[in-house]
Amino acid sequence: MMDKAKAIDDFLRRVDRFTQLVLVTDEEVSLLFGEEVTAAMAKLDRFSQEEKVCWGCGGICCRDVGCELYASPFGQCPVHEFRPIVCRFHFCQRFDGAGKSLILELRDIFLGCLTAVDFWDSASLRSLDIPPLAEFCPELIAAVCPWVQAVRDGRLDPRQGANLILQAAAEYRNTCSRAEGTDDTEYGVTAVAQDGFGTEC
Repeated sequence: MMDKAKAIDDFLRRVDRFTQLVLVTDEEVSLLFGEEVTAAMAKLDRFSQEEKVCWGCGGICCRDVGCELYASPFGQCPVHEFRPIVCRFHFCQRFDGAGKSLILELRDIFLGCLTAVDFWDSASLRSLDIPPLAEFCPELIAAVCPWVQAVRDGRLDPRQGANLILQAAAEYRNTCSRAEGTDDTEYGVTAVAQDGFGTEC
């Protein structure tokens, strides 16, 4: 069993080191929640790849949350490597074969972090429960929505569209990082500080 209390405490102690949690990497999730959580997510992601869980669901979860980046021809999230935290913690009933108890533990950790929004005034925490993305990164969504629509309409190759969207997401992260005064970045991931934590926009 995971130490859920530790994961939640780690997150709440570290979250204010991040200016925004809209688009995050695996490394940043590990910094926020610890290795135990990321190992559990990796196990479920491997199950999804092996069993084609997400690939075969038809985007039910993505459509239900109103994600602006969803288009069925993509096959998977076009910003998968930067996908939001709520997407990383969400595993539907199709994942039960990988371990229902593990899924419930991850859900409890996410909900424990999300409830902090009620008593902690933090922009980072308010951005936890997304998509939709437009409230927190309207410039990015305005820039990529024409490509998403073109993929939906069959006017743009899905691989080309996904590459364009991923590049725009990386540039958005870099722009945010530079706005914070950190020039030592690559694809929006700031250099890890000496105490082991980076700053995310």
